[in-house]
Amino acid sequence: MKYALESLVVVLGGGYAFMMVVWMHAPLLDVLLVTAVMLLLPLLLVWLTRRLGVRLRALAAHPAARRRARAGWLGFGVLVLLACAALVRSGGLLDDGCGLSGLWDPESAAAADARRDAAERRDGFRRVCRGTIDRFDISFKSLERGTRGLAFAPLDLSRTPFARFEALGARAEDIGEVRSRLYRGFRMPDGHVLTLLEHDMSADGVTSWRNPKDEPERIKGMPARFMAMEDTAGRAVSHLSWTEGRRYLELWIDANVVRTPLRDQLFALAASLPPSVPACPKEVLPKPMRFGPDGEPLREPLPAIMTDADFARLDPRNRPCK
Repeated sequence: MKYALESLVVVLGGGYAFMMVVWMHAPLLDVLLVTAVMLLLPLLLVWLTRRLGVRLRALAAHPAARRRARAGWLGFGVLVLLACAALVRSGGLLDDGCGLSGLWDPESAAAADARRDAAERRDGFRRVCRGTIDRFDISFKSLERGTRGLAFAPLDLSRTPFARFEALGARAEDIGEVRSRLYRGFRMPDGHVLTLLEHDMSADGVTSWRNPKDEPERIKGMPARFMAMEDTAGRAVSHLSWTEGRRYLELWIDANVVRTPLRDQLFALAASLPPSVPACPKEVLPKPMRFGPDGEPLREPLPAIMTDADFARLDPRNRPCK
């Protein structure tokens, strides 16, 4: 098949785009643009390789020309390798201002982390890569489609300030084949977009934990974490997260609200949310998480032998409340 390599590259690119749009909820146009840019290099390499093969076959009948071509390509290859090594060493290929070059140099990574932490303490927000902000850009469906098959009752927002905002739709996610996560979007009168995430952990049996040091804020007395992020292009997200019983909640806005009235408004919106009703009110709650001296959770060891009944109990679809 003459164009087998090109077809393989396009299929892989299509698979990447499908996963990013369907599973990661990335905006379609942005994904198509990124995918097209990603495909250019392998397609160009395939085309150059095919042209080079044709050229080398033409030179095969002339030994002197073949030797000169071999020496030229060898020298070109050495120059490319040296250039790539120099770029990787300096971080030019990897570092977009987020310290990614530290993946190749642990000392550089530690220094970059220290600089970011110091800057966050000074500025009140964290400077992040562009890809970090992209994760908070949810592509919503209509409310009816986005909530179809949901395994829990979402919060009733009809008596909250959210009811005065323009509804942008919803999108649900599955955890272990249980539709237990729901995103809802709202546009505020000033044009900012709010996103509310609810995850009913009683529906899928998930357990979460967080270091208390990371939750200095309070939402209706419950520990909460606030983080403002801004990328190298100036886009920003301010993010609140907390847990109420077995409902994990996140609320974020597409702005850097540090030192602005929007910060107080974001906290007030979070505090206006009504109590949640768990999907499985009679579930057997997981054991409290135990922590080691390093602050990391201590996991319960799995049994040496697991039966089919053990595996069935781990399947969230077989939870008693369902």
